[in-house]
Amino acid sequence: MSRDKNFEELYRRFHPSLVSFATYLTGSNADASELVNDVFFAVWQKKHKLTIDESLKSYLFAAVKNRSINFHKKTKMKLVEILPHDKESTLTADLNIKQKETDDKLQTILEVLPPKCRQVFVMSRIDKLKNKEIASLLDISIKTVENQMTKALKIIKEKWKIE
Repeated sequence: MSRDKNFEELYRRFHPSLVSFATYLTGSNADASELVNDVFFAVWQKKHKLTIDESLKSYLFAAVKNRSINFHKKTKMKLVEILPHDKESTLTADLNIKQKETDDKLQTILEVLPPKCRQVFVMSRIDKLKNKEIASLLDISIKTVENQMTKALKIIKEKWKIE
């Protein structure tokens, strides 16, 4: 089988899951597609040096993860909205103001968390992912996820008292 056919097969096999992973990391399908295409372009340029086997899958996911990290560094890492307001509230005006203040306070505190700590916290508490899923997506141990959550909760608790 030619290198071009191998590459085409590799692209068809991994492109959808890589875009899905990158979309999760970037929060944007358009940016995710661009990042994944950049990764495949880099692989295409190195196609004569690479061996297409199972380790290439790990390489592709790691490359997408790294490009996503660089993407966030360049765009100053926009935080996800903490509490979406999809439904019209039935609360009184005072309660709406208090909720907004609480949301703003939490958003401010999240901004001071270290990036990895914030990412793990958001994935756990906002996206409702299990520690095992977070560990798998970020390619870290479950213990590291637990440690980052402990750290995040400790910082949030301390900052909440101060503000």
